[in-house]
Amino acid sequence: MARLLLIFTLILYAATPATADASDFDIRLAHGSARERLAEKQLRRLLDAHDVSPYIVTYSVRIDQNGAPHSHPVLTLNDFYIGDDASALSVFIHEQFHWLGTITGPAVNAAIEDLKNAFPTPPSQSQGGAPGDYATYVHLIVGTQEYLATSSLFSKQEARRVIAEKTWYTWVYRQVLEKEETLLAILQKHGLAP
Repeated sequence: MARLLLIFTLILYAATPATADASDFDIRLAHGSARERLAEKQLRRLLDAHDVSPYIVTYSVRIDQNGAPHSHPVLTLNDFYIGDDASALSVFIHEQFHWLGTITGPAVNAAIEDLKNAFPTPPSQSQGGAPGDYATYVHLIVGTQEYLATSSLFSKQEARRVIAEKTWYTWVYRQVLEKEETLLAILQKHGLAP
């Protein structure tokens, strides 16, 4: 099984362009509103300005001004960060890392076992966690990946600002900033660090 996963991953990455620019993406608008068009224009500009190719798994994107960002079945963004390029690209990358997690499932599950030891009592969603312990552990992984990628695309200072300003999964993102070394070590151990 591990061998099949490795082969699938290698095929996927071999089929991925060396760089990813805006023209590679199929970006669709849920309503075609002015704000969705602005969000699309911003995303295309950011994709052309930054080399996001190491973080790309899916090239299908939907922008829905009324929805929350999510990864599946189609990577969906909203118009919340039109005035904040770093946050807009960070959310896009966050959702890409959820897609990567579907490919690297065994490594994610192994990392979660280590996270259970490091963070044995994750909070409920109302206390800043995700909806359930498993989702909280997944978001510790994805949030750390998001932080590291945002740091490489902008700067560590800008990435810290973006992560600190998150208004959801607040406990998760606080751990990303306060326990950076612990989380990075776990991601590196399991080959999940970008």
